[in-house]
Amino acid sequence: MKSRHFRLLFGLLLFSTAVIFFGSVPAADEGIWSVIKISAIPVGYETETRTEASDGGVLTVSESKIVLNRLGNKVELVTLSRTEEDPNGRLRRAETELRASTMSTRSVTVVKPGNLEIESEAGGKKYFRTAPYAGDLLGPEGIRRLTIRTLHSPGEQIEYQTLSAESGTVTKGRRRAIAREVVPLEGRDVATLKIEETIEASGLAGLVWLDENGDAVKGEMPTPFGLAEILRADRETALASAAGGDLPAEMYERSMIKSNVRLSRARALEMLRVKLTLRHPRDEWPNLDRPGQMVVSRTGSDLLLEIRRLPAPVPVRLPVAETEANREFLRPNEYIQSDLPEIRKTARSIVNGESDVLGAALKLERWVADNMTFDLGIALAPASELIKNKRGTCLGYATLLATLARAAGIPSRIVLGYVYALGMFGGHAWTEIQIGEDWVPLDAAVVSAGIADPARIGFAASSLQDGPMSLTAGTAARLFGGTDIKIAAFRLDGRTTEVPETAEAFRTEGDVYINPGLGLTWTRPPGFVFSGTGAVWPDPTVVVCEGGDAGRITFQEMTVPPWKDFFTAAGEVFSRRKLSGLIRKTERSPLSGLRMDGSGRAAAVFDNAPDAWIFIAEGRDAAAVLTRALEGLRPAAR
Repeated sequence: MKSRHFRLLFGLLLFSTAVIFFGSVPAADEGIWSVIKISAIPVGYETETRTEASDGGVLTVSESKIVLNRLGNKVELVTLSRTEEDPNGRLRRAETELRASTMSTRSVTVVKPGNLEIESEAGGKKYFRTAPYAGDLLGPEGIRRLTIRTLHSPGEQIEYQTLSAESGTVTKGRRRAIAREVVPLEGRDVATLKIEETIEASGLAGLVWLDENGDAVKGEMPTPFGLAEILRADRETALASAAGGDLPAEMYERSMIKSNVRLSRARALEMLRVKLTLRHPRDEWPNLDRPGQMVVSRTGSDLLLEIRRLPAPVPVRLPVAETEANREFLRPNEYIQSDLPEIRKTARSIVNGESDVLGAALKLERWVADNMTFDLGIALAPASELIKNKRGTCLGYATLLATLARAAGIPSRIVLGYVYALGMFGGHAWTEIQIGEDWVPLDAAVVSAGIADPARIGFAASSLQDGPMSLTAGTAARLFGGTDIKIAAFRLDGRTTEVPETAEAFRTEGDVYINPGLGLTWTRPPGFVFSGTGAVWPDPTVVVCEGGDAGRITFQEMTVPPWKDFFTAAGEVFSRRKLSGLIRKTERSPLSGLRMDGSGRAAAVFDNAPDAWIFIAEGRDAAAVLTRALEGLRPAAR
């Protein structure tokens, strides 16, 4: 059982657990088998075999398969790793294959004296690089033997240096004995040594219970979605767990944080100040100072963070000259495949003679936003897949934009953190481009006019040279699912609003719904009752009223892309609701808008740029119900 699979699992969960398996990897007939669980639900298996070579070296082969079923959607991940060690447990070669989309990525590292030779491959394209190192690198067998020789009693510990095979980087690890414990296993009791293992590259610590041979009987690691466990089992039980488990929606909601304020026009914000609180006081804060983001104060478990929209940078001409400092942000790798002919051709056609870096990047951002389709089944995909299928999560949007930027001669990287959307903060990825010495955020999935808005918190950034797991390395990864967020202040249209510590996202007082963040009150029509008031992303609903036979009224909000005018956006709303008829201006409304009445449905769309507010009435007399609903809409003091 390898800690690398824990790290891969943790990282992929941060990327919304959206991975898809596209074939089967033959499982070993012998070896150690284990069941993988999340919050006690079996979601997959792991198996490992060791073979001794003629010179006394060891070949270790590990395979894991994780299957997550959520509300009828199936996502799968398969990893396969092979390590070769000399008779003393020192690494000779390591290979990792990750199948997390319709394509697989493969990394092979050959250990030479003082130097690593790394070959990575995705979509039939290979990339090579070297990296220096010092000292010995132990493989899994070397670490097992060192553990058996050294750890016997609680308090004893070992340190070692090994290879993070999925990224091709050298990292340090530490094992500390905690206690002697007996673990029930398949009807018998197994004497184990409970140890804490920490991998420096990931900043994560897990617990492992080792038998007398130094093999894991079970392991545990907290994740944003609950406790991840690996439990020794027989082959049949382990393989049966590959059917996956249905994780309830509340497990995924742990990675989302409901906002104490529902922000109006979030994509137009100029400043956001948030209070972050660690849920586990033993954790430490990473360095969160980054472009446009500054730590204001820190007190124990609380940290006050301010994010500002960056001003327009001094114009820089394309292409940006390669230097030692920006080389890794301009060159391709197995995920940001900016050297592919199709990528280069697409980037040239989009930029179309634009000579300014920011102007070109904004054209690329719009193209990605217009052409990509959000797909929770494709989380980790190389650019060769993204440019072909144009499907992915926010990480796919960010990867494709970063790839096109490099192809156009613009240094780029990926940022992982939280973004505000529709009443919550959720895990997100976006792109940063380098203009001069400044890193400037752009977001093709949650689009603002120009430079990305400050309603986001960046935790980590990476060129992806060391693979996507480099985004989840270090202590920043623990902030996902381990942090509470409260909005303390925001600035919009030059006006700063301080948010009281006791602020609520909304409240109802009799017939009136009050939402200070959105700046409105709504008095429900007679005969209607509030039936839904707390929805957050991905549900755009703000509030719902039910009137029995009179029908239903739904109030929703949406963000209009900056290149799309309000009339076009309103027309799309009407079209999706299958409304046809005469469009006219709304009446009795604090905002300008359009209205359309259809058979059994009526809708009004209000311009609150860059947002749009949508009122939908459904029922036998929908037009009259909508009229009464709009009469109750009033602006409210923030």
